[in-house]
Amino acid sequence: MGRKLTTHPLSKVINLSFIFFAVMPIVYTLGIALFDDSLLYNLQLIEKETFTLLAKSCAIAFTVSTLSTLFGTILGFLLYKTNILFRSFFKLVLLIPLFISPYILAVAWKDFFFLFFNTTSFISSNTGVIIVLTIIFTPLAMLIIGSALSNISSQLEENAIMTTNIRNVIIKITLPLIKPALISSFVLIFIFSISEFSVPAFFGVKVFTTEIFTQFSAFYNHTLAIFQSLLLIFICISLLYLDRKHIGNSPFLSVSDKGMKTKNYSLKNVKAWSMLFLFSWFLISVLLPFIILFIQSFKNDASKFIQAFELLKPTFINSIALAFFGAILIVFIGFSAAYQSAVRSRKSFDWILLVIFAIPSTIYGISLIKFYNQPELNFIYSSYAIILIAYVGKFSFISSKLIANAIKQIPNSLDEAAQVEGITFFSRIQKILIPIIMPSLFTAFIISFIFSLGELGTTIMIYPPGTEIMPIKVFTIMANAPQSLTSSMTLIVFSITLLLITSLYFIVKFFTKKFSFVNG
Repeated sequence: MGRKLTTHPLSKVINLSFIFFAVMPIVYTLGIALFDDSLLYNLQLIEKETFTLLAKSCAIAFTVSTLSTLFGTILGFLLYKTNILFRSFFKLVLLIPLFISPYILAVAWKDFFFLFFNTTSFISSNTGVIIVLTIIFTPLAMLIIGSALSNISSQLEENAIMTTNIRNVIIKITLPLIKPALISSFVLIFIFSISEFSVPAFFGVKVFTTEIFTQFSAFYNHTLAIFQSLLLIFICISLLYLDRKHIGNSPFLSVSDKGMKTKNYSLKNVKAWSMLFLFSWFLISVLLPFIILFIQSFKNDASKFIQAFELLKPTFINSIALAFFGAILIVFIGFSAAYQSAVRSRKSFDWILLVIFAIPSTIYGISLIKFYNQPELNFIYSSYAIILIAYVGKFSFISSKLIANAIKQIPNSLDEAAQVEGITFFSRIQKILIPIIMPSLFTAFIISFIFSLGELGTTIMIYPPGTEIMPIKVFTIMANAPQSLTSSMTLIVFSITLLLITSLYFIVKFFTKKFSFVNG
């Protein structure tokens, strides 16, 4: 017996509000570009060089996706299918690069080459962009693939091992079963990589997103920037459409898996090499960037660090407050989408969130500017509201996926029994559903908060004059600041982010245990 489908006016209000505030800017911007008087002239400007640059961006994204998926598969297997030492520790700390702003790692690695080789020519290149983005996005591949590995039936693998060796089981059974996860990982990372702005911009590498930013901000050729954006949007949406089934059902960012009992493999002869690989990855992706930033910040004296702290101090309250309220809105929208998708089997709103999520940040920023820079909407354009809209538009899909995964684990009979008893819609939500999925709601809030705190690609396009936000302050100052000051500012942001992640992790852990005990 399936769930009884219900409708509620509140869902329609939420959907229409999101469409107006977050989706309409995209539709409006594309619409005015099509009817612009300079349409033909700007189409002529999209020449061979434009497509060459797009091909270069695609090549970088393809390389990053391939490497991240490869390393993510290895990490996912070690941490989800073996009993390797310190598994829980590595599962947590290796996620850190995914939750900090990409430019932080860019600054750290530029400092590394400057400190040890007295030159940054190698890292300030296409290769440098690939290295940094691979470090950033490998944890995402690890999450998606690790989750898929966790849901493989142990009985299936054990029966296969009785007739063949482990190598054949992995190649002929395990890998084919996780093929959807491998594809989803590749597609999502490709979209993230081709959309990334801050890393190539900091390294001075010309890619398609930096070209769009230049046309819009430096040359004020908005129509050309929009038409260039269309090419990028077409690629991202096409990839999502081709992989719509896999990504739509991908259980990444789950708080827990209550699936099948999975088989763990013994590493035997490769145990030492496996531990070396994990520690090496931890060193490269987390420890080394922090150490290098610390050395660069204090190698002479603490004056630059103090100066950096004074520059960033006015941004702390604004940044944290905006991220906090943005996370609340994101969880609210995400819950609504998740409920419609998981309970009512209506995925249209979920797909709208996915499309907005896939649109490159710089392009989304351009759309928000064009739409809200109107006399009637100036109260949004000139306030922090436009930043909150950007947060909600970019990150609600992640929240909806996480919450939907939790809702799907609740038995259908629970909601049906409550309806038979005559319990109202809001009472079922408040007294039954929310307490059960509270750990996922907390986790969705934390992830949304951290992502909002470090968001740069969209906010750098739309932030109102006089706005004080950490990522924007660092990125705008670092272009002309001494290397030690840039390192100090980045170290402060890195440290604050790590401190918040650690604090919020223990808060979530506490409430997860509390609600698990209550629900148990």
